[in-house]
Amino acid sequence: MDNEEAQFQFSSNETKTQDPQIQQDNIEQQFQYNDLKMSQKVGGGINHLKITKESKSMKTNSLSNSQRAELADQKRAQLQSANQKKQQVPVQQQVPVQQQVFIQQQQPIKQQQQFQQQIPANQQQPQKNNINIVQNRQQKQDQGIFGSVKNYFTNLLGSDPKHQFVYQPTNVYNDDDDILYQYHKQDGQQMNIEDMVELRVQAQYDYCKLKKSEKQVLPAMVSIITKDIEQYAKNNSSIEAGIDLLCVIDKSGSMSGQKIMSVQQSLVQLLDFLSEKDRLCLIVFDGRAQRHTSLRTLTQDNKKYFKNAIAAIQAGGSTNIAAGTEIAFKQIEERKMKNQVTSIFLLSDGQDPGAAQRIQQQKDKIEDVVTIHSFGYGNDHDAALMSSICKIGQGSFYYIENVKLLDEFFADALGRLSSALAEKVQIDIKCAPQIPYQDVKIQKTYGDMWKPIDQERFYQIKVPQIASDSRKDYVFEIALPPFTEQILDEQRVPQVIQVYMQFCNTFSKQIYQKVSVLQLKLYNEDEQIGENDPNDDVTREFLRVQATDAIDQARKKCELSKNEEAEEMLEKMKQNILTDQKLAKVSAQAIIDIDQAKNASKRNNYANFGMKQMYQMSVNNYQQEGLNAQFDQKGAQIQQIDQGMFQNRKQLKMVQQVQKRKS
Repeated sequence: MDNEEAQFQFSSNETKTQDPQIQQDNIEQQFQYNDLKMSQKVGGGINHLKITKESKSMKTNSLSNSQRAELADQKRAQLQSANQKKQQVPVQQQVPVQQQVFIQQQQPIKQQQQFQQQIPANQQQPQKNNINIVQNRQQKQDQGIFGSVKNYFTNLLGSDPKHQFVYQPTNVYNDDDDILYQYHKQDGQQMNIEDMVELRVQAQYDYCKLKKSEKQVLPAMVSIITKDIEQYAKNNSSIEAGIDLLCVIDKSGSMSGQKIMSVQQSLVQLLDFLSEKDRLCLIVFDGRAQRHTSLRTLTQDNKKYFKNAIAAIQAGGSTNIAAGTEIAFKQIEERKMKNQVTSIFLLSDGQDPGAAQRIQQQKDKIEDVVTIHSFGYGNDHDAALMSSICKIGQGSFYYIENVKLLDEFFADALGRLSSALAEKVQIDIKCAPQIPYQDVKIQKTYGDMWKPIDQERFYQIKVPQIASDSRKDYVFEIALPPFTEQILDEQRVPQVIQVYMQFCNTFSKQIYQKVSVLQLKLYNEDEQIGENDPNDDVTREFLRVQATDAIDQARKKCELSKNEEAEEMLEKMKQNILTDQKLAKVSAQAIIDIDQAKNASKRNNYANFGMKQMYQMSVNNYQQEGLNAQFDQKGAQIQQIDQGMFQNRKQLKMVQQVQKRKS
């Protein structure tokens, strides 16, 4: 039985005197339907089943997810059958919820704490007038920063105990809900995703002349391109990955007022995007951290419970982000069941210097694949810190100046998570050409995902997840040194780059491997060759990373109060792109980013929103993740109409549905 559900169970002499072993059995083996729970609690139905020794011998933590789900179904069926045989108390004899509160007053104080709504001790008899007085007092107590929403939930949910929220301290994190069996059947699907994942390595030009007295630089990139899993599964929606989502929520004093209200509104909106195959855990922090709720499935009843839990969050105290993420990682590590995808959403104003280093240390200790998406609230949040944290988890950074756009950001992040196709992706890139081209090397890489194993020769990239119907492009530059020898025909097409990739099926966990090589066709400087058109894909992505690099440099100039120089530098780059016809036809997104960065570099804008926007563009563009915030000339955050830069079909569909609903 869930801890929170147990908080509202009525005590009885029978339950107090149970055998300790049976009580232990109840913790591991008891399964109840929501409509059965309340009738059992009030009417004395069968709450416990004694299992056989053979069943006891099956340790819960040793079972697979599917075995545990099957066992849950069996026990649930036995419990339901047993209760059908036991005479139930007639409905008209059951105690009304309002009177249950007064009955509870006669129980010990420890039991009284299981209810949010309590009657003063001097009131001995349950009377209608007394109930009204208490309800009025409770309404007054609920007024505050989020009082109107709390009253809304009270009116919506009534006083049903199973929806009420009471915080319970815990150091045990293996109390997560079982994943619903009908959704976990997809674990057994042996999808062969090998043909759905393509590995490429390409250069901007397929052939080139080697100059005798001059070094040349040739842009190139490694690409992972995936097909749409929904088409592969013939539009079977159950093929979507289930998500274990942990929201780490800042409730420090700096979040008081509008910020904490925005967070609460955001979390309520988040519930609309999650389904029964997903599970959610809320963790709150100020100077210290605590798990606000257990990891629960998103059934309709649990969604009502989460709404009350969200309404109970109150701001106050200092800020310790790493304390919150530490509990999140403990929950991830100790959970008894695992969904296909796990992610952390950090919702904060990010005012906690030094948190990124501690979070990196925490993440390094766990083996599970976890992404981290950070949502920065307000104009005074620490964008440098929030972008650093999302890079640790290779997620997205969402800058929230206008809370009305938050639901679009949630849709974007969850759309990518639920369409995860591959995980634990490792890419090895080696530059090892044979003689006489042994001096060819990798000169530069773009983005901090490149980890040098052997500088200029061997690099490695690790990616936690790849979504279906998407692509990831990792751009680098090849240095072709001066070449004074004569190129022979048998030396004309050397192998320059070797790429090896290993990845895991998100559902079946089967491991796959892919290999790709880059060959260049080389000519002597005095040879005649035809027109050499650039590769559009490589050119477009090379412009993306060059523009992102320029935005980083512009931000650094603004930090030194050289805002005008930053604007001039960005404008010069823009004109260089537009005047080159070969670049102009694939430069649309790069131009949009440069224009946004120019606007952000203006002195007034930079102090208001520009710095945060430029940090976001940098981290998201390099990682090809997220929706970058856009602002008009007056500094107001605007809705993105023309999207799709990094989104797959599912993300586009989800975001467009949200926008249509609001229009």
